[in-house]
Amino acid sequence: MVFQVRILILLGTVLSATTAYRILSINVSPSRSHIIVQEALVQELARRGHHVTMVSPYPLQKPLENYRQITVPMPDWGKDAMQNLMKDQSQLAMIKNFPKMNWMALDAANNTINHPEVQRIIKEEKFDLLVVGLMADFLLGVANWLGTPTVVVHPNVAMEVVNSMVGNPSPIATVPNSMRGMPSPMSFTDRLKNSLIWILEGSFGWYMMKTSEQFYNSNFPRDQFPSYDEVRRNVSLVLVNQHFTKTSPRPYVQAMVEVGGLQIKQTPDPLPEDIQKWVDDAHDGFILFSLGTNLLSSTIPKEKLDALISTFSKIKQRVIWKWDTEDMPNKPANVLLRKWLPQNDILAHKNCRLFVTHGGLGGVAEAQFHAVPLVGIPFFGDQQANVIKVDNEGWAITVHFSELTEASFSEAINEVLNNASYTETVKQLSDLYRDRPQSAMDTAVFWTEYVIRHKGARHMRYPGADLNFFQSHLLDVIAVLCVGVFVLVKVIIIVCRMMCGKRPKSKLKRY
Repeated sequence: MVFQVRILILLGTVLSATTAYRILSINVSPSRSHIIVQEALVQELARRGHHVTMVSPYPLQKPLENYRQITVPMPDWGKDAMQNLMKDQSQLAMIKNFPKMNWMALDAANNTINHPEVQRIIKEEKFDLLVVGLMADFLLGVANWLGTPTVVVHPNVAMEVVNSMVGNPSPIATVPNSMRGMPSPMSFTDRLKNSLIWILEGSFGWYMMKTSEQFYNSNFPRDQFPSYDEVRRNVSLVLVNQHFTKTSPRPYVQAMVEVGGLQIKQTPDPLPEDIQKWVDDAHDGFILFSLGTNLLSSTIPKEKLDALISTFSKIKQRVIWKWDTEDMPNKPANVLLRKWLPQNDILAHKNCRLFVTHGGLGGVAEAQFHAVPLVGIPFFGDQQANVIKVDNEGWAITVHFSELTEASFSEAINEVLNNASYTETVKQLSDLYRDRPQSAMDTAVFWTEYVIRHKGARHMRYPGADLNFFQSHLLDVIAVLCVGVFVLVKVIIIVCRMMCGKRPKSKLKRY
C-alpha cells in the first residue's frame, strides 16, 4: 500500500512537471497600476507551478516560489507631470502631455529589452510564452526572438489600438467610448460625440503605433524579422481588465477575453499590523483616500489640500491616506498616512465605509467587488468617465477637482456616509459583479494555458484581423457592386434604345 502511494506521488510529480511552462512577462508602463494587473496574473501562474520571469521597473515585495524578478529602473517622471495635471486638467493639457509620456514609455521599454540581463535570458533561455502590457507594443517583437506565442494584458477598457491586434469589432453606434462616460444605449447626440471621440482616439492610437514602429525597426531589422504590423496581428490572446457589468455590453472575438477585476483577491491578505489595528479600532468606520499610483497627494495645491484636511478633521470616522512624503502639514489626529497601501485588502475590511478615489478603473472595480461607495475626484484619462458612470448608477458622488472646496467636499462625504442608499446600491451591484461562472483569475489562467497548450491557438484567430479598413467595411465589395450596377444599367439602356428606338422616317417625293 505504501509502495502504491509512493508511485502515485511520483506520477503526480512527473505529470505536474510536464505541464509546467516557462513564461517571460515584460511590462514597463509608467503607471504602476497597469503593471499590478499583469503581475497578478503571472504571480498566480507561478503559484500554480509555472516558471515565471517578470521584467518591470518595480521590485518584488515578497519572494515567491517559481517567480524570478528582473528590475530595470525607469526615470521618475511622475512628480513633475502630475504637478502639471494638478494645475491644469483641461483636455488640451492632456493632449500636450501625451507625446512626452508616450516617448518616456518607449524609451523605458527600449532600455529594458537592451538591458544586459534581459538580453542574456532572451538569448540563452527557452520560454513557452511572452506576456506583455499595453504601453510600447514594439515589445511584441521579443516573441520572434523567443519563438513563442504572445498574450497581451490590457489594464483598462478595450481601446482601438488593442482591438486592432485581434480584429475585435468596436461598433461606434452601440459601444460608448471609455473616455466620456456616455450612457448605453446612446442618443443621437451621444452617438455623434462617440463618433468624434472615436476619430480622436484613432489619432492617438495611430501616433502610438507610428512612434512604437520606429523602436521596433531599430531593434528588429526588417531583413531578419517580420514587419511591425505583422507582429501586432500575431497576438494570440488579449486579456482585457473590464466586465460588462462595470462598463457596458459589447461584442468580442474569441481572442479577446474579459477578465475584469483580475487584480482582486478572492480572499484578502492579512493587513500590516499597524494598519490592522487602526481599522479594527475604527468603531465609527474609516475612509480610504487614494489618488492611485500616478497622482501624488503632496502635489495638491494648498487651498485644495486645506479643504480636504479640514473636512476630515471634522468627521468621526478615521482616514487612511496614501501620502507620498514623510509628513503632512496640519495632519488631523484621525488621519493615518502611508506611502503604499494594500488597497484591495483595505477595501475588503468590514469597517471600510467610503473610498475617496481619482476614479481609476481598477480601484472602482475593487470598490464595487467589496461593496464600498465612492466619492470620486477624477483628473484625466478614463477617470472622469468611470466616476460619472458610477455616479449615475447611484453609489458615488462626483467632486470635480476644479470645483473642490471644503463646502463641496464635506457635503459629498457626509451625503455618502449618512445616506444608506449608496451602500445598498453598491451591495446589489457587487452581487452582480461577482456572479460569474468562474473568477476573473481562473478565466485568465485557463486561456493563458490554453494558448500555450495549442502553440498560439491559431484556430482562435479572427480573419478580420488581417483585413484593412476598406476590406473589413466591405467598401471594396460595395465599389465593385456599384460599378457592376452602373455597367448593367448602361447596357440595359443601350439595348433598350437599340430595340425600342424610333425608326427613321422615309423621305416621300412630292409632286
